[in-house]
Amino acid sequence: MGRKKLAQTSWLLTLLCLPTAIAWAQDAEDLSQTAQDDEPGLISRALDELPLDRTLEWLEEQRDDMSRRVTNMGRSVDDWLAGDIESADINQSYLRIRFNQRVGRHDAYFSNARISGRLDLPRASERWKLIFESENREQNSLRDQRLSNINSSEFTGGFSYEHPERNGWRFNHDVGVRGRIPLDVFYRLRTRYGVDINEDWYVGLNNRIFYYHNEGWGQDTRLFFTRRISEDWNFRIESEVNYEHKYRLTEFAQSFSLHQQLAERESMIYEIGLLGQNRPESEVDSYYAQMLYRKAIYEDWLVMEVVPQLLFEYRYDWEPDPRVQLNLEVYFFEFGNAVND
Repeated sequence: MGRKKLAQTSWLLTLLCLPTAIAWAQDAEDLSQTAQDDEPGLISRALDELPLDRTLEWLEEQRDDMSRRVTNMGRSVDDWLAGDIESADINQSYLRIRFNQRVGRHDAYFSNARISGRLDLPRASERWKLIFESENREQNSLRDQRLSNINSSEFTGGFSYEHPERNGWRFNHDVGVRGRIPLDVFYRLRTRYGVDINEDWYVGLNNRIFYYHNEGWGQDTRLFFTRRISEDWNFRIESEVNYEHKYRLTEFAQSFSLHQQLAERESMIYEIGLLGQNRPESEVDSYYAQMLYRKAIYEDWLVMEVVPQLLFEYRYDWEPDPRVQLNLEVYFFEFGNAVND
């Protein structure tokens, strides 16, 4: 086994063991709290000597310090642009770092890291937001979007303006640049609509029209129906079409899923679906089934996703391709719960 493959394997094992390690640290903390009123003994001394608990506390301190920096930066920029004295209002700036690991039969191993976030300017302008991100959904295939595989890692930054909601309709205008040479200026119009059909069914529509100076324009439309089965269960039917004018490429997807809320910050999604495109000819080229388990494993800022998948693809002669993904997200914020942002 080469050094590169060994390093990748070690990194994957580290991520896989991280939730267990954090749970161990939390259990140790609970035991230590229970024994506070007792006389110091062997167990207490052993718990005090656990390096993992102290390491986790140190990581939390570093995360909290970075969160304050992110919030203070957003507040400072807002104060400067507003030309006003400092405000004590809540600033919703945040930063997110996402690590992704994947192991499968085909394309055996993949790993990447992404960073995204937002600077909030609540007083400088009522509806403007500063955006910066390292993932461009428009530049990804519909297959990658649905299966959470490879996302564009090119940096984009700019401004986003949101109109007030009217009759269930919401509109966003995004303007900015993509960080490549030469710089690629873009514009994006996002339209969202949602309404309750009756007591059980809800319909939603998301549409994006985007234009990149170097890549041209495209459009993505997603229509979904959601039915509430019980307090913790929802059924969802979703259809999506993506068009890229430069390549005259149309991609389409259809999925059926069950969403289960296990706890306040813990959920599970069971999904089956298909993917297809119009080139070289219009056909379905992939079928898939996946489960997505998502949980905040430490407070509300460290989130884990485990995604077992089973794919059947035309390019591999429809041979089953079992895969497992592990995603880890770290949030930096000071404005309440951003786990589901």
